Amino acid sequence: MDKLNIGIAGLGNVGSALIETIEENKIYFLDKAGVEFNIVGISAKTKNKKRNFNISNYNWYDDPIEMSKNDDFNVIVELIGEERGISYEIIQTALKNNKHVVTGNKALIANHGKELFKLASFHSLALSYEAAVAGGIPIIKTIKNSIKLDKIKKISGILNGTTNYILTKMQQDNMTFDDVLKIAKDKGFTSDQESKLDIGGYDAAHKLTILSTLCFGSNLTFTNNHVEGISNIKIEDINFVKKLGYKIKLISESCLIGNKISNFTSPKLVSIDNPLASVDNALNAINIETHHLENLFLEGEGAGGKPTASSVLSDLYDISQNEKFDNLGFKIDNLQNFEKYSAENAINSYYLRIMTVDKPGVLSSITNNFSDFEISVKNILQLPENYESIKPIPIIITTHNVQKEKLSNVINKIESLEFVKEKITVLPIHDN
Repeated sequence: MDKLNIGIAGLGNVGSALIETIEENKIYFLDKAGVEFNIVGISAKTKNKKRNFNISNYNWYDDPIEMSKNDDFNVIVELIGEERGISYEIIQTALKNNKHVVTGNKALIANHGKELFKLASFHSLALSYEAAVAGGIPIIKTIKNSIKLDKIKKISGILNGTTNYILTKMQQDNMTFDDVLKIAKDKGFTSDQESKLDIGGYDAAHKLTILSTLCFGSNLTFTNNHVEGISNIKIEDINFVKKLGYKIKLISESCLIGNKISNFTSPKLVSIDNPLASVDNALNAINIETHHLENLFLEGEGAGGKPTASSVLSDLYDISQNEKFDNLGFKIDNLQNFEKYSAENAINSYYLRIMTVDKPGVLSSITNNFSDFEISVKNILQLPENYESIKPIPIIITTHNVQKEKLSNVINKIESLEFVKEKITVLPIHDN
């Protein structure tokens, strides 16, 4: 198609940035790509809200469902962002009425995507979602197109800009989690409602669900995820791991282990020699390991109006250039129901912070327990510099690779000792 008639539902940061970009670059797009992006209609919850563009230039729809039915449109862009509700109805209605769809809605795709992709496949339509994962990083197209025939072993990375900003700020400015979370809200990185998804790790896990489907042909099953957020990360741990040569990052990673799907999102120690450790503030980064590529590393802006609008534009251009659409990189009927890999079977090296009474024999008693359970200790850091006045005192231990179940058993044993005064902090160490 040399002209796309577009309807946009949702005029927040991304929707507004998309309209402004098309208005400012319409002639440039036509000259360079031979495609006219023609915004015909728009819809949002509030019509009278102040915006940076003139809404009177477009047909206004109080009901976005009616816009999705209208034959004047080729493409509906859904940017409202509800996990189901109106967002699902808009996409479903558009597809049933033979309209292509572009969305940035990762929660909807991760939880309810399969039935919508089946509908898109039935009607030979595009259901495009580059904007749903990692903002402006073209990770979806990289997997579906650039390395489509290269078998993927593992995908991992930083998929949430808000948590990355918070952990970066804690590390750089020696601030507590609660203090930095307030700053993040003040800057607009997150809100009270969004922070539950961001801080809890669920936003990143939604994106990981999509990536694992693209990489391994798994069904879109969000319950296959193990999810842990960053709200329990202490500034003490940020400082201790720095002494050991690490940073703490919220890492999402997916691979197949024995024909089971292993999807984990959790805070992990990342070596300062790893490129992920240098990904700071609100940036995202993704590393892909394949049979031909040891590391394919992509880094960029993972959120925000303009970066995400850039991904929407990319999807719109693809729709204009194609008649057949490979929405998931696998035929929808070939997606597999992989069994969920058990967290207790996971093998990692670990960081532990054990708060104890300061008296002779404590350290030897702790290390003896590790020996009894045949767990190899890599490093021990006792009474770190500037912490001698703390009561109780911290003992920092890192392990070699160990099965989580075995580590849990020794932790339960050590926590029962009378000189251990707090629940032991346990963080896995990222292995690539």
